[in-house]
Amino acid sequence: MTKFTSCFAIALTLAAAVSSANAQAVGEPKEGLAVAQQVCAECHATVVGQDRSPNAQAPTFVKLAATPGMTRTALLVALTTPHAGMPMFMLADKQRDDIIAYILSLH
Repeated sequence: MTKFTSCFAIALTLAAAVSSANAQAVGEPKEGLAVAQQVCAECHATVVGQDRSPNAQAPTFVKLAATPGMTRTALLVALTTPHAGMPMFMLADKQRDDIIAYILSLH
């Protein structure tokens, strides 16, 4: 192997390791469902099979999950940035991560 090929192979290995670490799921969907039922269910349909949210203006979690471009980052912003119609909740980081993991698990 040439020096260049060796360096390239090492770089690819490191990139794969970083990518794998970043791809690991954050949060526990089962715990997220429990938190969502306590905190979000007053306005949102939180489970599969619920076709409508209690608040007609609040999308169902299934619809949120199916929204094109919906990512962990997009949900994090939605849960941490005040916006019309969405009350601000004081969630612990783990609770927020669990809710996000649950929503993404519905896709």
